[in-house]
Amino acid sequence: MDKNILTLLEQIRDSFLTNSAIDVENITLPFEYDKNYTQIYITLFQDGNKSIRWGSRRDTLSLTIQRIVSKLKLNPYIKNFDLSSCFILFEIVTKEYPCNIRNLTTMRMKSPNRFEPGVNGLKYIYEGQTRFFMPTDGYTKSIMSVKQLLNYLSKQCGISKRTNKISERVHIMRRENIDYTLIESLAYLSDSKNVYLLERGYPTPVEFSKDIILDKTLKSIDWLVENMNDDGSFLYYYDPYKNTIIDDMHPNMIDPLYNNILRHSGGTISLLRGYELTKKQLYLDKAKDSLGFLISTFREHKYKKQYACYPFFNKKSKLGGAGIGLVALMHYYIHTGSEVYRKEIDGLVRHILSRIEPDGEMIGYYIHPKFNNSKALTKVSEDDKKELFSFYYPGEALLGLALYYLHIKDIDNKLQEDIRKKSEMALDFLVDIRPIKYDYMFDPLPADAWLMQAIEEWVKVEGLKKQSYIDFVFNDTKAMFDHMYTEQNTLANNKDYIGGFFYEYGDHVYHDASRCEGVVSAYYLAKYLKDENKAKWVMDNMHLSAKGLMKTFHDEVSTYAHIEPNKALHSFRFKLTRQWVRVDSVQHAACFFSRLYKVI
Repeated sequence: MDKNILTLLEQIRDSFLTNSAIDVENITLPFEYDKNYTQIYITLFQDGNKSIRWGSRRDTLSLTIQRIVSKLKLNPYIKNFDLSSCFILFEIVTKEYPCNIRNLTTMRMKSPNRFEPGVNGLKYIYEGQTRFFMPTDGYTKSIMSVKQLLNYLSKQCGISKRTNKISERVHIMRRENIDYTLIESLAYLSDSKNVYLLERGYPTPVEFSKDIILDKTLKSIDWLVENMNDDGSFLYYYDPYKNTIIDDMHPNMIDPLYNNILRHSGGTISLLRGYELTKKQLYLDKAKDSLGFLISTFREHKYKKQYACYPFFNKKSKLGGAGIGLVALMHYYIHTGSEVYRKEIDGLVRHILSRIEPDGEMIGYYIHPKFNNSKALTKVSEDDKKELFSFYYPGEALLGLALYYLHIKDIDNKLQEDIRKKSEMALDFLVDIRPIKYDYMFDPLPADAWLMQAIEEWVKVEGLKKQSYIDFVFNDTKAMFDHMYTEQNTLANNKDYIGGFFYEYGDHVYHDASRCEGVVSAYYLAKYLKDENKAKWVMDNMHLSAKGLMKTFHDEVSTYAHIEPNKALHSFRFKLTRQWVRVDSVQHAACFFSRLYKVI
């Protein structure tokens, strides 16, 4: 860190503590102060408190900072802040340029009206009053889209009082007589010991090494443990900005809170990945608790006159719920050899087999409230198959079947034959027929990482090392890498996009751990096939994705803006600036990194 920046931040903290004068006119700083546009904001953050902030622009940098400090000292809430250790954010506007608000976008990479959350801010003048949305506000206010931005600004300036509809607020903000300009800034964060340069609002540098991968992986798995409920379920969602556990996508589900049984089972798998890495008994014990919650959702039926079972949750029974549930149970079985869940494991296998049609297509739901009066879907029309289609569920189910076929002891011969035959039919359908039958469902960026994981396992079965299956994995891997931000296709102000994905070039980046799980499976498959060139190609690109994903980890400093930092500490958030934490944002990252750690 520039020693003069350290001096600047020390002077600011000392001014709060001792009333000492600010004098920085004779030190060289990595920015220029221009009194015509160089607005400065200082924000204080303290556990358990809302932040307090003041902005100003005076004739000199020293006078500006002194003015801000004096105004913040008058804030009645400053008494709640430990000024010797609280986070102090210093942010200075370094650029200001025109903005056509009607064309403001997060999509077109080189548009003059591109809004890059955390990098760009807005200065806007409405009814004679000038307001600033500073670039770091994108991070601290958990904003990543123009819609979210303009809705926030409508609340800031009072326009939100005209309507409760967000779309109408956004429309008004684009068309009201408001003068907008885009701004950029430099920002630094100070605690009691260090000063950090902020990039898109989060502290840098974000370090990356094999030891760091292990450390953060285990800490994220510990976050899952710490956020388990007494019934074995996980905390599904937490928004650090709003400090709420009510899911943003299901705001009316309060008692009980919204949950998802597929993502629950993913959390269980993460605990067992942690056990795989450490042999820590706690992870195994907590995995057993979470399996208890999963099994509490099971209902029974018959498949070929034998016991079958399936999860029923949120009035639905999804193929993926049975599939990931089986994967979780199989991971427990593989690590313990225990037959304690053998009845449920066999029952899930039979249920999944019952969902495979004669042509190999797997039906996405067994029960759905919009179909067949919420009764079991045993006969499904072609039109209903389209409505019940899922990219993810078949791969999840086939991964469960593969782990069962490869690892379970004493499989009934008829059941083993049934699994082998129907799984091959399903794989053939997914690889050869699905791209034709459901071509309109496919996006440029592949999403079927579960099927990639399933194929990694199924090729180990004699007769199933089909080239079409192998090609599927590596073709999807290539398509992901073709839709990856790299050093060559990013701009100077979004180098943290590197390693992340896009559907269309210019999209806000997807640092996507779930896709990375498919990529790491491609690496393991290449090693199994002894294709070292392909393995190196996968690893080189996967390394970029791992570095990018690490930027979404909530550590002790990056949680500086959270009202209760410990609640999200050591989790992985949704996006670079979107602060949401969900059980799957943590479990996908933990599972990816746990597999990467073993081979990087």
